[in-house]
Amino acid sequence: MTIFVSIASYRDSELVPTVLDMLAKARRPERLRIGVCWQHGDDEDISPLRDLPRIDVLDVNWRDAQGTCWARAECMKMYDGEDHFLQFDSHHRFAPAWDDQIVHQLRSAPAAKPVLSAYLPVYEIDEAPDVNAEPLVLTALDIGDDTIPRVCPMPIPGWRDRDRPVRARFVSGHFLFAAGTFVTEVPYDPELYFHGEEITLSVRAFTWGWDLFHPVRTFMWHNYGGFYRRKHWDDHQPGAEVFKSWGARDKLSRMTARNLLLRNPVGPLRCGTARTVADYEAYAGISFRDRTVSDEARLGTEPARSPVPA
Repeated sequence: MTIFVSIASYRDSELVPTVLDMLAKARRPERLRIGVCWQHGDDEDISPLRDLPRIDVLDVNWRDAQGTCWARAECMKMYDGEDHFLQFDSHHRFAPAWDDQIVHQLRSAPAAKPVLSAYLPVYEIDEAPDVNAEPLVLTALDIGDDTIPRVCPMPIPGWRDRDRPVRARFVSGHFLFAAGTFVTEVPYDPELYFHGEEITLSVRAFTWGWDLFHPVRTFMWHNYGGFYRRKHWDDHQPGAEVFKSWGARDKLSRMTARNLLLRNPVGPLRCGTARTVADYEAYAGISFRDRTVSDEARLGTEPARSPVPA
């Protein structure tokens, strides 16, 4: 059993610690193959990773980087038929035997095509992560004018009494685990920038027949602040030596997301044919057109079972 690990990294000094911790904590590191989209400055270095086995690095100068979803799409191109696909960011920490734990959670999900995803508990730089951190469910606070839901994590109610993952309404870009066929069925749209990534991925996965789940155990942690590093939008300002500013990319991205959520185009990089967007809205308890959110979606109540794919 093999796992392809996708890591998009933009000028991130945590990339090397993340990869080394991932390998050190894995029960079977030999089953991991890693693809990194390394977007960096001239003075940045990842020498400790260069001699590791089973790692491919796409070397990209920061000026040529095109945003989060573009980088994730580039990572997906490195997939080579592995049994499973795992995506996370370049600022993570891991629990011992984390790889066994995610495989167990995925296999225990009551669905033919499960996707395991979550906003992970936080870790802070140079601090040990909280081993007692609670696993999280994604709730919807509201839906903005751009049709993109504003989500918020909260502890999964009664998670200690559960041993199987719970159904989810939304996926996370910083932790996603599924069968390898996810790469071919739900490839990343490189035209998306940042806003709209997770909701369009949720809808696309669902309409292609994938069922969404949150794990009920904590086996990874994520750094949310990122104050220690530069972001793509810090560098790609109007007037900078770049092809297109981050604002222009973000405007196009929001238009692309809005079109998908309201017009529901079908095809590659768009919605699937196994279920409809209306099916997703009924399942998630939201309406993109009316911009409404149900009480269940706000409270994080577990959704009812997904409709059977057509």
